[in-house]
Amino acid sequence: MTPRQATGLAVAALLAACDPKTPDSPPGIAPSPSSSAVADERPASLREKVGLIEQLPNCEVRHHGFLLDLGVGAAQARRGFRIEPGEGEVDAEREGSTVTRVSIPRVSYEVPVDADQKETELSLRVRGGAARSVTAILGERRLGTLRLSADETRTLAFPVLKTALAAGRTTVTLIFSGRSRGSREALAEIDWIRVGPPDENLASYAAPTLRDLTTDAVLDGVPRRAIALRAPASIRCRVFATPNSEFRTDLGFWGDGRGALDVRVLSDGEAPALLAERRVTGGTGATWTPLTIDLKDHASRMVMIELRAVETSKGGRVLFGDPVITRTRESTHVPAASTVVLFVSAGTDRRSVPPWGPTGALSTVGGLIREGVSFSHYRVPTTVPASVVATLITGEAPAVHSLEDPAARLPAAARTLAELLKEASGRAAMFTAAPTTSAAFGFDAGWDRFVQISPVQDIEATQPIPAAARWLDDELRAENTGRRRLVIHARGAHPPWDSSRGEAAQLPPEEYGGAIEPRRGGIALARLRTQRRGQKRKLDDADWVRLRALEHAALVKQDVALGQLVAVLKKKGIWDSTLFVFVGDVASGEPPETPHDPAGELDEDRLLVPLLVKFPMGKFAAKEVHTPVSTEDVAVTILRALELQSSAPGADLYAAADGVEPLVGRGLVAALGDRYTTRFGPWLLRGRQSKTPTLCRLDVDPACVNDVFSEKPIAGWAAWQSTYDFFASASTRRLAP
Repeated sequence: MTPRQATGLAVAALLAACDPKTPDSPPGIAPSPSSSAVADERPASLREKVGLIEQLPNCEVRHHGFLLDLGVGAAQARRGFRIEPGEGEVDAEREGSTVTRVSIPRVSYEVPVDADQKETELSLRVRGGAARSVTAILGERRLGTLRLSADETRTLAFPVLKTALAAGRTTVTLIFSGRSRGSREALAEIDWIRVGPPDENLASYAAPTLRDLTTDAVLDGVPRRAIALRAPASIRCRVFATPNSEFRTDLGFWGDGRGALDVRVLSDGEAPALLAERRVTGGTGATWTPLTIDLKDHASRMVMIELRAVETSKGGRVLFGDPVITRTRESTHVPAASTVVLFVSAGTDRRSVPPWGPTGALSTVGGLIREGVSFSHYRVPTTVPASVVATLITGEAPAVHSLEDPAARLPAAARTLAELLKEASGRAAMFTAAPTTSAAFGFDAGWDRFVQISPVQDIEATQPIPAAARWLDDELRAENTGRRRLVIHARGAHPPWDSSRGEAAQLPPEEYGGAIEPRRGGIALARLRTQRRGQKRKLDDADWVRLRALEHAALVKQDVALGQLVAVLKKKGIWDSTLFVFVGDVASGEPPETPHDPAGELDEDRLLVPLLVKFPMGKFAAKEVHTPVSTEDVAVTILRALELQSSAPGADLYAAADGVEPLVGRGLVAALGDRYTTRFGPWLLRGRQSKTPTLCRLDVDPACVNDVFSEKPIAGWAAWQSTYDFFASASTRRLAP
């Protein structure tokens, strides 16, 4: 199986939904609000499911120890914590098996050790190529060297490690040597690697690889796609289940004889919890036995669902037919919008606007709180402001649209939501006061109207807002019945700030004489960032007070202008049918770092920005939502509100406001260069290319002081697998920069 196939299976499984009462929809796109299901005005019952068979490439296999099946998703993610494909390891197929074709002399894989082991054996199935021998290292212990035979596939076992191996994560390193000078042939092909207790029957050992684990089984005339296990073997799949989810499967036995099986839940730091155990019988008259398990006692936690074959007759296997995590809920879709307004406030910390901060003079934003929904766990995908806006207007992550540098340009191949709307006979306009989203950076493509105002012009930063209001007023005067999308990238709290010298003199602190000035504040901050010594790059307390005061004064002026735009929508009678989004791009940051860095560190104080959404018809007014959501979700919600079809990934904010959480959880990945941070539930994973990441739990360690990646292997590896899958998927769709 190739990386693209493995990732595609995982993504398809997460998006799969089966609804017996309504027609199926394309993956990731809800049925149009004008469908018959909505017209009936009765909520349709929606059955969602994630199939464990589709998830198998990312699950763990145990059979006489840990088995790593090469050439599938789980193995790819274990190659030294690389977020980009490494050279010299190519997944391929050989005689019906997935293999990794190795052309570099040294490869490493991260593998788990469940419990302390007195003796450990490393075995592998390998086909020799140009290499004459292979040396194995387990952790820091050298196991020995074995000879390879060219074009011969063999199962090899290295000398048993007699010293104790502690539970946790260890590294398997294979070193290939002996290639002839000038040879271009691959060194070897690896089918699988096993790390576990010594196995005396190595010659007859048959590893349960991915293709061996699944089968089409028919019992009593009923077909099922099943996971087939022979004892002692198990499959472990990570899930972050919702409170109303269930595990469902049909149990059976393949072959003559009988078997015993069970289903367990594994959690970090806890003993395994037995959910069910059954005995099954095969032969003539064998039938499927349904099993349903409520997962409410394990919801909102990162756990592993383990399917185990405890006992099997010789030649037989226990079957788990069509195993799924599933739930039934009411179908929910964002109401259709005649107009969508996306207001992006640059450099705005969410604590400077309500409800995360005081309303004060921000009356327009305060009104949005009363009429809209506050998303308190909204997170942007990078700290480059233009890249965030690019995601808002394309629906694609920075790793896909390639605008990952402050000086980069949006690729011409990027397909914007404005272009999709124009193809549907709609109208779209963008007004920006931020130079990084100007025409010079490719943001002018696809709009019916594009207006940019440079900070060096002697024009108030608020001007894009009344200009946008005039465009909207003109569109409505023309009685255009099509759908409209308006995007405003306001300067927000970003320097330069619209305050005269007299106005600034009235701001705190009194008798301020520092370098933070309304017009030249951005230049002063840029100079600070060029200082080599860390202490020289820091602002003092008085500078921070003046900076925050200037930011607030700028936000107040823009709030007044925003109120005029809202007044136009209300005067024209389309406020109720408008989807109105107020969102930040990247927050300014906190001390001691220099604020408003154009490509700052991936810290949560920069990534968590305000998101307020006023849905059509005032749905969920004055509600606060704590479900984690992303910038891609904003774009998908806009697409659905405008009844546009797209393959853009992401979830629906309307569903999140209605209390719908991802069925098995999902990680929110932010990235910049070779660095990444991933939020998965309460967990935060941080790392960079080819380095072991760190993990912390934010609800008990907000400052992320303690690294628990080794102590919490289930949560840590789930967050890492989600990170790897994100980049693997993005690499298949990446646009040329």
